Amino acid sequence: MNENMNQNIDQTAAQSAEGKTFSQEDVNRIVQERLAKDREKASKELDEREKELARREFRLNSRQKLESKGYPESLLDALNCNSEKEFDKALDIIDGLIKERTPSEQEAAEMEARQKAAASAPKFTDKSEPRKSGMDMIRKAMNL
Repeated sequence: MNENMNQNIDQTAAQSAEGKTFSQEDVNRIVQERLAKDREKASKELDEREKELARREFRLNSRQKLESKGYPESLLDALNCNSEKEFDKALDIIDGLIKERTPSEQEAAEMEARQKAAASAPKFTDKSEPRKSGMDMIRKAMNL
């Protein structure tokens, strides 16, 4: 491959210089420059691929963390996924909010007991007799 590149460079350089001949040092320098550019380009492409792979892996790990805690996958889009530390911090905040707003077992039992008591309590409204106006009730209470 290197020999083919050298021949191509030799031909291109000779044609562009209108008959000017290059020394072996010039050809070697040109080849080295082009190889360096190709290596740099390949290195950049490899770095981009590695970054993309790391992003995908992090997103997959984040999704697994959400699922292990019982949260829906759709929550992933709302959380900060720039780094694992930031993601864990956001997840801890959500955990704290849920714990804060979820009643304990004792509170839930007390709430259920109050609801049952309220449902079984007697109703003090008598709808058989039309409601009297406020003044009539006061007159009756004062025996007027």
